[in-house]
This record gives sequence, structure tokens and C-alpha cells, in this order.
Amino acid sequence: MRIGNRTYNVRLGLTIFLAISIVSAIVILFLDVNKSTWSALRQIKPEYSLIVGLLMLTQWLINALRFQILVNSFEEKISFWTSFQAFMANIFMSAMTPSQTGGGPLQVYIINRAGIPLANAIAGCLIGAVLTIVCLVFSSAGILLFRNDIRLSFGHHMGAVITVVFIVFFFLTLLFMLSIFKIRLIKYIFGKIALRFSHYTKSKRKFSLTKKLIHGLDQYNRCMKIFAKAKKYRILLSGLLTMCCICANCAIAPVLLKGLSIKQDALQVFLTQFIIFFIVYFSPTPGASGLAEFSNYWIMASVNVEQNLLGIYTLIWRFFTSFIGVGVGGLIVLTLLKKRKKYKSGVKQISKT
Repeated sequence: MRIGNRTYNVRLGLTIFLAISIVSAIVILFLDVNKSTWSALRQIKPEYSLIVGLLMLTQWLINALRFQILVNSFEEKISFWTSFQAFMANIFMSAMTPSQTGGGPLQVYIINRAGIPLANAIAGCLIGAVLTIVCLVFSSAGILLFRNDIRLSFGHHMGAVITVVFIVFFFLTLLFMLSIFKIRLIKYIFGKIALRFSHYTKSKRKFSLTKKLIHGLDQYNRCMKIFAKAKKYRILLSGLLTMCCICANCAIAPVLLKGLSIKQDALQVFLTQFIIFFIVYFSPTPGASGLAEFSNYWIMASVNVEQNLLGIYTLIWRFFTSFIGVGVGGLIVLTLLKKRKKYKSGVKQISKT
């Protein structure tokens, strides 16, 4: 699949995503399922799946709304439906690429194709991503700071994972701040990197790519300054909506546990989900496959969730928080690709006549 100047192997990404997810599911079920599991399954309350579905749909819609608010900070506007399509395509492509790197470019591409200048689309989507990271980090840090029971229950291994993620966050934060206040330094660093990586290309091509990169950074910097000066209320509103999205996601776990008739401390489970989503957001695997399942399994085991249904709960949780979104996003991407092919074939027919 081609997005702008980059080509992504969606088939390979999908294969890796499914393979890791299936292996993780088998391992978790092997560790967890026993005779009491099947008798416990009879106590499932299917009506709670409707509540979970509503929570899932709510966070999709709010995410689409917050990106629409951010992108519409400029003169050119996009519709809510376009923003929704772009966000769901982001979910799909994130599952197809390592470190979820393909989701953002596809979201920007769809918004750009809708008539929004590239720099504006990048700035809006980047601010949205930054708000998500900031909200996750500060909420997770606050929970770990003020809830000793949750912090102590993680143990040394999960503590090390969280530490690495925090280091990555502070590095990205530094890079983001430099891109706003020290854009010349960023241009110099990225210009050097671009020249280094294009060492084996033709000289004209090399300087053309570097020039485009520098021009893009200049446009990005201007857009970010507009946000910082004139669009603060939109950032604050989007930040509030971001917290609503995260809370809706985190509420899925306690509702699922209730539906499975598993005893729980609902508040503790809800707060623990912030930590899980914080880890998942920075996962290096496509769509956080593997890491999402095992981190959820181990962390939920540490907060005294019943062992005989923990594996079943983990797979159902993953189904609602990831697989459905990836499926819906995939359908939207396929629909957009078909429309694009029809448009191209129509243009060719017109040109022939």
C-alpha cells in the first residue's frame, strides 16, 4: 500500500499481527484454562457486551471529533465523517506496521486528500497524538504516585517496562519542544540525517529530498506556532476530549469483569487500565500484538483477578479494544481504495475520449 512517497507491506504486517496475536492467545489459554474455567463461563452475562460496545463506539466518535476540532483550527475544514474515516484508518494501519508507525501517515494522507494542506494536516494530527501521550503519561504517573497498592503490585519486571516507556516519552517530549522553540537546531539535525541516508542517491535527488524536508519542517513550525498563540481553546477542548476517550477505554475492563461475574475492585481495575494503555501505546510490535495481551494478563493477575477466567477475559478485552477497531478500519481503507481506483479509471477513460 502506497501512502505519499512511502510503500507499506500491509499483507506482511497483517500476517505478523495475526501470528503474534494467535500465539499469544494460545499461550495465555494454556497457562490459564482449567476445568473450573468452563463451569465459570456459564456465569457470563452477555448484556454487558452491549455496554462495552457502546464504550468502544463512544471513544471512536470522540477521537474523530477531537481530531476534527484540531484540524479545523485553520481556514480549510473537514467533515466529521472524514475525520472518523481517517482515525479508523489510523487504527488499522497501526496494526499493520512496527511500532504503529503507519497509522499517523495514513491519517494525515486521508485528511490531506480531503483538501487540507499537508502541513496543517500534520500539525493537527501531531497535536492530537501529543495530547494522547501527555494525558496517558500524567494520569499514569499520578496513579503510580498516589496509589501504592497498584505500584507495588506490578513487581520488578513490569516496573522496568514502565521505566523504559517513561524514558522514551521524555525523549520524544524533548524532541517535540525543540521542534517548536529551536527549529533551526532540528532542521540542522534532520538535514544532516537526510543527507547521510541519501548518500548513495544522485546528487540532485539528494538535495531535492533535503530541501523538501527543510521546507516541511518550516511549514510545520508555522502551524505549531499558530496553535500555540491563537488556538489554545481548541487544544484545551481536545485535551478534555482526549481524557474522555482514555476513560471510556479504561472503563471497558471493569465492565467486562462484571459481565464475566469476576470479583473485582472496580476503581483499582479502572486505574490500572491507564498503566496498561500507557505501555501498549509505546509497543514496538504491530498493533501492540503480544505485548498488549501479556501485559494485560500479568498486570490484571497482580490486582487479584480470578485466575481461572483471566485468560478468557484477556482475549475478550483484546477483541473489543483492538480487533474490532482494526476490522472496521480495514473495511474503511478498502472502501477508500476502491473509490480511488474508480476515480483513476474514470480519469483514464475521459483522457482517452
